[in-house]
Amino acid sequence: MLNKNEEETDLLEIRLKKETKLYWIKAITGAISALVGRLFIGLIGWPMFIWMLSFWFGFPFIISFLISPYDREEWNWKIILKTGIGIFFFTFMVVGTLTHTILKFL
Repeated sequence: MLNKNEEETDLLEIRLKKETKLYWIKAITGAISALVGRLFIGLIGWPMFIWMLSFWFGFPFIISFLISPYDREEWNWKIILKTGIGIFFFTFMVVGTLTHTILKFL
């Protein structure tokens, strides 16, 4: 029979696995949204900024509610938006800048 500490540790590990999964999904989403926005749609400047914000604030909720298992007691909108916010911005900017630079030199 599990004692309380082991049970809390298991719940913490499950929560960390979910946060890690959401973190990497946001990293991949940032890179793909920059690539699609610049390469296929051709966005530059403010439209690209709006595109980034829509994926930054919209896509995590789609993932949290539809794709990833969502526990309403543990997760709220702050955790959903906070997890991986830096890696999303970083991958979006790196991939977007590289794509734009390559397209301008071609």
